[in-house]
Amino acid sequence: MRRVFLEKRTLNKIFIVLSSFALAVLIYLLFRSRKLFYYQIVEVMKLDPYVKSIRKIVWVYRKHIPNWVIYSLPDGLWLFSMGVSILHNRVFYKKAQNIFNIIFIAMVGMELIQGAFGGHGTFIGTFDGADVICYTVGYIFASLLGYLSWKKNHKDGKIENEVEVLRNERKKILIIVIVFTILGFFPALVT
Repeated sequence: MRRVFLEKRTLNKIFIVLSSFALAVLIYLLFRSRKLFYYQIVEVMKLDPYVKSIRKIVWVYRKHIPNWVIYSLPDGLWLFSMGVSILHNRVFYKKAQNIFNIIFIAMVGMELIQGAFGGHGTFIGTFDGADVICYTVGYIFASLLGYLSWKKNHKDGKIENEVEVLRNERKKILIIVIVFTILGFFPALVT
């Protein structure tokens, strides 16, 4: 019975992470430049005729979609996906939350640096308050889901092999941060 429960939690986590990240990529594919890296992957996979057809359909509705959905929501979804990956189903939730706090502060800090030193056409990028809002909402929801998962499953504090569990969680979190950092740079790559 315990094994089935763990599998369900893992499947829930995978679904939440992949669906939110897929939505972000879908926004990039349908509404952003076809020169972005994600679109190049679609071309390599020979799926570009299908994406082009869908783009033609959705562009009719583009004027009804707020700019923040197209330009800021994908960033918030990326941070949310990363946060759920880091926080959900962690025994040492508080330690994982501290790592996620640092990532969130770094993302908002990078946005503020863009405001101070960036601008349209610069390598640094352009400040957008909607990005900060989307980061914040993604951060709050990921933190809330992580906390609720921890409270439900691990708050009792009974941990066997505490040192080993902590070491494994740190390794998993490091891998997650590396993978999501790489995935986060893809939209900025233009061919």
